[in-house]
Amino acid sequence: MPTGSLTPTFVPVLDGPAALPADELRSSVEARVPRLLPTAEMRAAKGRLEPVLDPPLRDEECLSMNGWLAPDGALYSCGYKSHDQLCRVLGFAHESAIEQAGFCKLTNLEWLVSARYCPRSLTDAQWATIERWYMRNGFAETHFLRLTARL
Repeated sequence: MPTGSLTPTFVPVLDGPAALPADELRSSVEARVPRLLPTAEMRAAKGRLEPVLDPPLRDEECLSMNGWLAPDGALYSCGYKSHDQLCRVLGFAHESAIEQAGFCKLTNLEWLVSARYCPRSLTDAQWATIERWYMRNGFAETHFLRLTARL
């Protein structure tokens, strides 16, 4: 009786992108997707959307470049590096507290959907706002797909 298997095994030879470690593969894919740039309409709205007001300003037009997205889908706009100030106006001490409450950060036209300070998942209302933001500003679907692939 034979002691080993007589069935040949197939061992693929990996070269090209499939041979790269996952981190390198992800960065090579992301390198092919150009960064988003603000639209003319976003740049025009910047001055009225970026000041942190009390009560905070909701961006109903989805023109924010930076801000916080509430679990109910409300988008609150702020200027670059003003996220902590907006946190305090929204009633939170720090970014970790606001993320633990289910908020999602938008910074430099990038949605930070992956968990940073605690495990979480976005609500349907948040996904609907993010999708509306992409569509409203005419951003490429590849960016949205890359965003969902990070989860």
